[in-house]
Amino acid sequence: MCRIPHIFLLALLGVFFLWPSSAMARGCDSPFVPVPAGHHPLFDDDLDIPSLNQAVDSNLRYLKKLSPEKELSLCGMTFSVSDVIATQETLRGAIERLKDPAKLSRFIASHFSVCRSFGRNVDGAMLVTGYYEPSFAGSLKFFPPFIYPLYAVPADLVSQKDRSGSLQVGRMKEGQLVPYPSRMEIEKNNLLAGSEIMYLADPLEAFILHVQGSGQVRLPDGSVKQVQFAATNGRKYTSIGKVLVEEGVMPLEEVTLPRIIKYLHDAPEEQERIFHKNDRYVFFSVNEKMEKGPTGSMNQPLTAGRSIAVDRACFPHGTLDYIETETPIFDESGTVSGWKKVGRFVASQDSGAAIKGPGRLDLFMGNSSYAEKAAGVMKQPGSLYFLILKSDKKP
Repeated sequence: MCRIPHIFLLALLGVFFLWPSSAMARGCDSPFVPVPAGHHPLFDDDLDIPSLNQAVDSNLRYLKKLSPEKELSLCGMTFSVSDVIATQETLRGAIERLKDPAKLSRFIASHFSVCRSFGRNVDGAMLVTGYYEPSFAGSLKFFPPFIYPLYAVPADLVSQKDRSGSLQVGRMKEGQLVPYPSRMEIEKNNLLAGSEIMYLADPLEAFILHVQGSGQVRLPDGSVKQVQFAATNGRKYTSIGKVLVEEGVMPLEEVTLPRIIKYLHDAPEEQERIFHKNDRYVFFSVNEKMEKGPTGSMNQPLTAGRSIAVDRACFPHGTLDYIETETPIFDESGTVSGWKKVGRFVASQDSGAAIKGPGRLDLFMGNSSYAEKAAGVMKQPGSLYFLILKSDKKP
């Protein structure tokens, strides 16, 4: 959902987590490794066909808005948008028709070229985190306890490309683009007064929305509004999980979203200082249509369990991929009691500020109670595979 973009989610999604320096991802110059026939995963999908169709439909709506001749880099080669569309239509048809995973795997081996992400190194291992769509109580009007605002995009926010084609965000001052105020400057000086769109009752909940990029807000009259990522101030994103590790508050292995939330709830006097370590500030819009799930950076609805956030500099959006990883199992007390190995087709539909390089992936978990708990603890190993229809198998 384009958490801190976008909104990726991010979330972050999993965006709180810090990965050891020895496992930092390599660059995106060659993010793909070919997978020879006989070494493919089984392509056994643990989710249902309706969710697959929803994810593919979102991909196709996005792809069909692009020029059919537009080129995308996949599996170390260049393909047209038409090729990517044909890949998904053929693959979806095969998944619906061939119920036996072994038969599907044989079909894929004969009809598709398969590659996987290079990962953190040549073994293809990725760090897989999760993000979700939170739901909080709020108000359209300011009154206690609803005093912590979410802001619309400021009128003076400017986005423009520099000579290299990179997008620069800031504001104009004496004819020059200068950095937009930081989170601390915005909040300390009340710089955005008058552009509030919503108020929450807890500053930590507002910060979580900034990290996750979108969410649902329950109003006093019982109605629900969906807020979604609209823009950022262009400042650098800093993970508060990383800050807490560097300050010695908690060791890296204990950094999970529930652990961070507990620490900040128990130390309210620390909240503002910690939040202000992250200069990036997110601006929101209200989605009046209340679409099914939040919208990712393709501007298409995300599908729980199917949509993933990746680094767009490494992997194109709108592809149908396959993931192998683990998801948590919780006991009655809400404690992780084990991990379940999963394999499923997923759609590359989102991005996030902390999702960098070919060794990172964020899985959108949805907006359920399980999604919130799972997203808070996921930082598991995984692998991501890409498929493209062979040239002699095109319809």
